[in-house]
Amino acid sequence: MGFEEKQLRGEHLFIANARIFTRADSPDAVNSMVVRDGRILAVGDDLDPLAYGADLRSLDLGGRTVLPGFIDAHTHVEFSAMARYGWLDIRNLPKGEVLDRIRDAVADVEGSEGWVIAQATFLQPLPNRNDVDAISADVPVVVRESMHRYQANTEAMRRAGLLESVGYVPSGGVIHVNENGTPTGLVEEAFHLFPIPEYSIEELEQLLARELTQAFASSGVTTVYEIPASRTGVQAYRNLAERGELPTRISLNPVLAPGLSPLLEDISEWDPEWLGGDLASDLIAPGAVKIFIDGDNELALDSDRLMRDPREWGAITRTPGQLTNELVWATRNGVQVWVHAIGDLAQDFVLESVERARAIAGAPRLSYRLEHVANLQLQPEFVRRLRELDVIPVPTANFLSTDDGSGLYAYRTLIDAGMRPPGNSDTGGAIAQAPNPWFGIALLNERKNAAGIEVAPQERIAPFDGVRTYTEFSAHAAGLEDLFGRLQVGYAADFAVYETDPRMLEPHEMKLVQSDITFVGGRVTWERNV
Repeated sequence: MGFEEKQLRGEHLFIANARIFTRADSPDAVNSMVVRDGRILAVGDDLDPLAYGADLRSLDLGGRTVLPGFIDAHTHVEFSAMARYGWLDIRNLPKGEVLDRIRDAVADVEGSEGWVIAQATFLQPLPNRNDVDAISADVPVVVRESMHRYQANTEAMRRAGLLESVGYVPSGGVIHVNENGTPTGLVEEAFHLFPIPEYSIEELEQLLARELTQAFASSGVTTVYEIPASRTGVQAYRNLAERGELPTRISLNPVLAPGLSPLLEDISEWDPEWLGGDLASDLIAPGAVKIFIDGDNELALDSDRLMRDPREWGAITRTPGQLTNELVWATRNGVQVWVHAIGDLAQDFVLESVERARAIAGAPRLSYRLEHVANLQLQPEFVRRLRELDVIPVPTANFLSTDDGSGLYAYRTLIDAGMRPPGNSDTGGAIAQAPNPWFGIALLNERKNAAGIEVAPQERIAPFDGVRTYTEFSAHAAGLEDLFGRLQVGYAADFAVYETDPRMLEPHEMKLVQSDITFVGGRVTWERNV
């Protein structure tokens, strides 16, 4: 049972003395709104609360701004929560300080089962296997650059059974080796192969609730399309939803093997009830299946690598025939599919499979999504094919901040072509600010990385378009445009209150915006201490 089929719940409210923008890109505001049973009953100027019942709780907002709640259309809250609150934070630190912090963390490990997991960020130099072995021979250590790339010491490699690897593992991951065939400790696309002890379900519930509150709801996010990292995580979300303790709505979108942290071995294992469809809670629902085609960085299936040795072609997970069969099954069973494809050949691979699947099974109920398209390259012919095949392009604005200046993030081209790229953080912990949509919206307008280097300035979009990506476009990506993304009669009462209109701020100010109050179904899920 999806969000659109669930009975929404919430307070009965009369919102007054506000500047309410019913659409995130609207320049015109009204001053009052009525909320009943989790939905908007009325919105307009100078509404009379007595006309809508005596049980309304009045809330005078003192002229503050109200915008539709943000929808994060692709993210990894479970990993982000562990990176922020559970692991060792070494983001943006120099190598010497990184090693000092790892040394201190290793000294604090108790028992033979303890691990040290350190979170770095994109383009940050990682200590090598020998560096870490010198300070930790017995305690396993993994340093994560991102979701996709990690540096492990010898003990971590030993416990994962990777010391004898010749370079590839069945999951599509890659174990880097030196000229003698010895693993260097650099591992890509295979974090799930390290036997790191899981958090208990109680611990994970606390981590998830904290991250969703402090990093997402605090920024005006009301719905998150989550890619769960573990089955324990799925159960934690279910428990929080049943107790009414989720600070945002959660759509669960598991990975299909082979791929990074898969929860389904075969697409026929799709179970909407397990993903929250069996619960009465309006805070949780099944979403889509995510499929990996290639990896990130050097493991993308890209045409410029075909002149190299085949082992350098990328972390390819399946054949076009396999993907076609998976898309056909999903189409016939009404399941949306997100396909991760970064290299240009991987993206062509996906469109070819989409075309074949549509010929066999017809148009899907919900459009297929192509994750990471337009981040690095985008050709006019490819844009034409995306539109023709009704595939939703999903780039990510946050990566502008850590890009080396060669990226594209072609939101302007996609929007001008009539497409609706959904806003998303795609955070797994590498970029601490990523969960805040205002950070991404500012980058789409500023078009500069953290070093001040411009990144494809011709693709700049205005903040009014940026907020559309996180509201209407993200709702559309899941077929929820009649329920989320606007503040109109019949829509969910998901909205955020701000001191001023964030859309009018300069980018450096916009990146730091927090909401004063965030509402999900008329329920307060975040309130800032002012």
